[in-house]
Amino acid sequence: MQQAEPAFLEARGLAKSFGSERVLRGVDFSLQRGERLVLLGPSGCGKTTLLNLVAGMLGADEGELHCEGEVIDDPLRRVHRPMRRRGFAMVFQDFALWPHMTVAENVAFGLEVQGIDRTARRERVREVLRMVQMESFAERRPTQLSGGQQQRVSIARALAVRPRLLLLDEPLSALDARLREELKGELAALLRETGVTAIYVTHDQSEAFTLASRIALMHEGRIEQIGTPEEVYANPATAFVATFLGVSNLIPYARQNGSLLVGGRRTPVPLVTREPDPPREGRLMVRREAVTVGLQGAPVNGAIALEGVCRRKDFLGDRHEAFVEIEEGLILRGFAGPGIEEGTRVEVRFASDAIRFLSEG
Repeated sequence: MQQAEPAFLEARGLAKSFGSERVLRGVDFSLQRGERLVLLGPSGCGKTTLLNLVAGMLGADEGELHCEGEVIDDPLRRVHRPMRRRGFAMVFQDFALWPHMTVAENVAFGLEVQGIDRTARRERVREVLRMVQMESFAERRPTQLSGGQQQRVSIARALAVRPRLLLLDEPLSALDARLREELKGELAALLRETGVTAIYVTHDQSEAFTLASRIALMHEGRIEQIGTPEEVYANPATAFVATFLGVSNLIPYARQNGSLLVGGRRTPVPLVTREPDPPREGRLMVRREAVTVGLQGAPVNGAIALEGVCRRKDFLGDRHEAFVEIEEGLILRGFAGPGIEEGTRVEVRFASDAIRFLSEG
């Protein structure tokens, strides 16, 4: 049997507090060489604190951090390798370029600190500026560049030193929406092409899906779920994951033999699921894109059909979204078929194999 490759970076039970506020609560994860791990979550969930612990800008209160088999943080053994000795590079939100230096000088700075000779520095600067399409701007100063250009330079500076781990703290958040969209794709391609191992922090799920080979979704100082973008989207482990990623309907249910009682309905519907033994009661999730809203009496074709009233209809550009009240306090969202207007009695339909059963995290 082939032995699994040891993790490049491994966190075990990392915890951090600021005063009485516990910001990280026993975080565990591992990262293989060449992976792009995105720390995703709402403001205040602990993702930037975790990134700063990995960088060495903060020390952990509890737990261990290992890189290539070496302990770089362990408060019990009083081990804390400082940032400058970890061989990592950081890209910040605010670019952090030196205004008195040219673009080339900014990119060359880390190489000079490493003691790289002038000829090799010059060649490496040209190489990374070419990667980020900034070679023709080498002699300009940061104040002569747009925000997007400055961030390209910041990324080039980080890549120039060939870091063993690249850390990116919401690097696109200071840019306008058009630039964010443009740079998101460029950065994803660059990370894949260079093969650099990276940890990327964002609260934007579109960035996470584009950039990640794996996503760690954080909530209240913990990693709620970790997996590929496809895994965490299609199979959320908890209600928090389901509602944070995409648009989901959460519906109370109870099992009755081989059927489900959905919402407050007394009429059971067939249970068809990939999950062998879902809980007897709880909440199930159905993604908005799996839900169609049609007029009553149309063919159901094996789908679960729940009656309700359309309370709102929003135009999304290529289609309409309907908000349907199934019962008091329970609104389901789906895409509207023809003839659906506010106040119309409708049926909400979804295939039973599109549902996922959730824990209450």
